Amino acid sequence: MQSATVPASMEYLHQVMSLTEEILRQAGCGEDDERLIGISVEEIFTNIASYAYGEGEGQIQLEFEIRRTEEKNREAVIRFRDQGFPYNPFKREDPDLSLPIQQRPVGGLGVYMVKKFMDQADYQYEDGCNVTTLRKMFKEV
Repeated sequence: MQSATVPASMEYLHQVMSLTEEILRQAGCGEDDERLIGISVEEIFTNIASYAYGEGEGQIQLEFEIRRTEEKNREAVIRFRDQGFPYNPFKREDPDLSLPIQQRPVGGLGVYMVKKFMDQADYQYEDGCNVTTLRKMFKEV
């Protein structure tokens, strides 16, 4: 398992994305799965950096774990921890994509994509922390 702690600030998004890309490439993750995982990591990080601490400052702890499930199959597990306001991003109702874009409310599409791109996306509040966990199976290339 690899971990990193960064300030909850958009200034650190590039660093987080570079680390994510490096870990996934070392694990043999293919480009398509790497792209979906990357979009999901970016979305969750952006939401935490933008909203978790309001006007205050805080940190985001990231944990990356690559598990071997079967021969040539692996699972990426990415966990985000922050001490911001308690908030479950997955509790929000999915957007109605059948509505014309002008009639859709602002927000919610990024979290919807995370739910669609990942095999599993979970939230827990434990020990004073928001814990968001993303899981994605991939074939080693």
